[in-house]
Amino acid sequence: MKIIYLIFISSFVLLSILSCERSTNGDPPSNNDDGDDSTSYLIVDVRDGDTIELDDGQAIRLVGINTPEMNFGGTPEPCAQEATDFTTAEAQAKRCYLVYNTPVGDSIDYYGRTLAFVHILPDSQCLNVEVCRAGWSDDWDDYPVRSDYECQFEEAEEEAIAADRGIWDSYHNCE
Repeated sequence: MKIIYLIFISSFVLLSILSCERSTNGDPPSNNDDGDDSTSYLIVDVRDGDTIELDDGQAIRLVGINTPEMNFGGTPEPCAQEATDFTTAEAQAKRCYLVYNTPVGDSIDYYGRTLAFVHILPDSQCLNVEVCRAGWSDDWDDYPVRSDYECQFEEAEEEAIAADRGIWDSYHNCE
């Protein structure tokens, strides 16, 4: 019985590793029917490090990350301005398409924002992952995240921690 259990566990671990390796090849995950990369939007406002507004009026919450808050009890949290500045530089006035998180979670959060992965055009780089890679967010799991993105978040966070980026060395990186 122990041997069967060990084989089962080993198989599960191997499949998990292969799944992560397959999904982090640099290409954006397939939209399937969860998004439409033929529909692009203009990013017209960056509210903070993890919330943007599109030209159609949608507020988008970058799912999978959680940057320091700009208005935490009336004042910004440490690193909030830097996280907002990074997202602004990466996204403001750029075109994007959305991939929705609906296969594993809600499509709208408590504040009425659409939960999505934002891919910046023309290269389709995932803004959510890049905010994490830059060190302005940890790999946040308050909302379930699609596994094809979760592996990318884990790698991005590890890279940011190893390089002491953003919140991982707030003493040197934040005002």
